[in-house]
Amino acid sequence: MACPTMLLSVCASLLAAQPVVPLAVEPETEARIANRLPDEFLQSDPEQIAIARDRLDRMTVAVRIADTGPYQFIIDTASQRTILSKEIAGALALDVEDQVRIIALAGTTIVETVYVPSLTLGKRSYDSLVSPTFRAANIGADGVLGLDSLQGQRILFDFLGKNISVEDTKQKLKSRSLREIVVTARRRSGQLIFANATIAGIRTSVIIDTGGELSIGNKALQRRLRIQSSALVKTSLVDVTGRSIEADYGIAEELLIGRARFGIIPIAFADIAPFKALKLEKKPALFLGMDALRQFDRVAIDFANRKIYFLLPEDA
Repeated sequence: MACPTMLLSVCASLLAAQPVVPLAVEPETEARIANRLPDEFLQSDPEQIAIARDRLDRMTVAVRIADTGPYQFIIDTASQRTILSKEIAGALALDVEDQVRIIALAGTTIVETVYVPSLTLGKRSYDSLVSPTFRAANIGADGVLGLDSLQGQRILFDFLGKNISVEDTKQKLKSRSLREIVVTARRRSGQLIFANATIAGIRTSVIIDTGGELSIGNKALQRRLRIQSSALVKTSLVDVTGRSIEADYGIAEELLIGRARFGIIPIAFADIAPFKALKLEKKPALFLGMDALRQFDRVAIDFANRKIYFLLPEDA
């Protein structure tokens, strides 16, 4: 019997075709420069988790399942659920649970779930997870850490140090860095959504998508930007189920989230199913991928306090 519908990762999708589009120079950034990271990210004993890159250059972390592993998982802030590859579920002989109805890029489908007795990330363990399963080739890694494993945590992506810090956020923390930009989001269906963002002056709802290499905008955004499909490159996006959806790939000018300025943003325009699930299909919206986030030295996501910390490059 299918369980209630839940949103599953647009970010665990793969690009079937990666069109070659010339990019402009690095965008300008704003805010004053400082030479240190905010104090809340400089704890005396931070847990540093070494990261690797999968074939789409997405960050992965080492995870253990029931004392086996390690396995490489993507940290995915746009997925409501932690997911596991069918291959690992079979190798570990994990118990099969109910089927669930999920929403992936290309639409709704029903998938099998398994019972995960324990999942360990560094020193933190999560018990009794029920996780949807997909083929590893479609995930692009051994699994995905979703919002069910990330709530109450602060995730720091350090692009310079090539590591990820995972910390608890039981208390509200204040920023101290002069080159740090802090933006507060609102929450919908577990997702952190920025409603005050603009692209080329067009107000746009933005969801941070750390599991997706490429940013995906809906057709409402494309129409408001007045970008004709004939001026864009045709490509296909393939989701975790292996199904594909056509998209128009191009470049938009200047994304602003609060004071965080991204400048040039490559976007694949498509009306993927998660936009409708979040009730964002009729107004401009964007899942912001890792290619855009890497314009900053570090990006931290504080789920408990609904804040994103962008650390500007020292030479900005």
